[in-house]
Amino acid sequence: MRYRNALVIIFILFILFKIQNVMGTGEPGTYETIPAHQFVIVNASPVDFYPSDIKIVSITLQNIFGYSAYDVSTVIDPSKADPIKFTSELQKYAGGEIGPKQNATIQYEIYIKDSITKGTYYIPVTVLWTTTRDGTVKRSEDLIIGITVAENPEIIKIETQNITTVPKNIKAGEPFQLKIVLKNIGSTKLNQIRTILDVKMPLSIIGSSTEQYIPVLEAQQASEITYNLLMDKSATSRLYNINFTLEYRDYTNRLQSQQIGFGINIEEQSQVYIQDVTLEPTTMNPKSEGLLMIQLANAGTNEVKNVRVNIFGGNDILTQNSNFIGIIQPGSASSETTSFGVNIDPNIEIGDHGLVININYDDVNGMHHTGSNLYVMKITSPGSIIPNSNTMTSILYVFLFILISYVIFLLVGYKL
Repeated sequence: MRYRNALVIIFILFILFKIQNVMGTGEPGTYETIPAHQFVIVNASPVDFYPSDIKIVSITLQNIFGYSAYDVSTVIDPSKADPIKFTSELQKYAGGEIGPKQNATIQYEIYIKDSITKGTYYIPVTVLWTTTRDGTVKRSEDLIIGITVAENPEIIKIETQNITTVPKNIKAGEPFQLKIVLKNIGSTKLNQIRTILDVKMPLSIIGSSTEQYIPVLEAQQASEITYNLLMDKSATSRLYNINFTLEYRDYTNRLQSQQIGFGINIEEQSQVYIQDVTLEPTTMNPKSEGLLMIQLANAGTNEVKNVRVNIFGGNDILTQNSNFIGIIQPGSASSETTSFGVNIDPNIEIGDHGLVININYDDVNGMHHTGSNLYVMKITSPGSIIPNSNTMTSILYVFLFILISYVIFLLVGYKL
């Protein structure tokens, strides 16, 4: 009987030893992180916040294991929670014993800063507990809650209704005005509205500050602010992005901020032009053949594409009326020359003939442009250069008349 009791005691100790091995062998006073979850978060509410909110968040834990957990508490690490701020104590006591499938709820006070950006922030919540009542084996695990920060439609009440420039088409080296219309679309007035224009080269401010102020905007009221700007003369033709920031006080006197971006398009000061027109040979008659050469230059600061030259009015003069050039780089050194064949119709009318030279191209922004120039080609008669037989006879008669008159004059003089 005595040996039987001893065997029972040994068997019980062996079972407890095995259970201890299964549950872990952490040192007394330390918490061992387990790979498998014993707790899960079954509810967290609320999780939706707006900037400047202060709310109490309730977190409900559930023990999903088949045995109890003792001295359960939760801890928040502030460095891992940033930029979300927990204003109350960071460690909360959840319960002395949480049995299998039982729940426990803890609460934290959370503060959302004014300057926080919208988005979802994931915060680790560390759960601490012991597997025995005497606390000799301690466990820990990290659970995650998500806090969503959104823009509050009751706070963001200013709408940028219109952005215009005067003049509408801005060129490098020229001053212009930027006009921005702001409207309070909320139901309460807004105070101390400050607008900040982020101005960088090649833009510069003229005679004013990059900051403008609107003291008050009543509900549904609009106000226009004006900036005087200058685009540097070296600016290339493209779209320049500008950041515009609004800061104001809402109905609770909390500072709110919002930012928008917009673009200002700078156009070329000048475009593609005809640098030279050469006719070879320089004199044209009916049935003449030659070349009409047109040299084009790009006076802008960016390349132009799809350059095409069309000539109107040359049906009896030219062999073709259209040539495609393609791309012309900026600068007179990058000019391009295109040639048109000349074949004068035998029956063409003698005199001046006007040829309209039309230039088509696309700029760097994809805008299509057209320009025209007039070139006058003179068609002369062959008789105006090579004398005909009648003309030669008349000249001969005049020469003989002068010669005979001179001989008679000599004879008369000799007799006298």
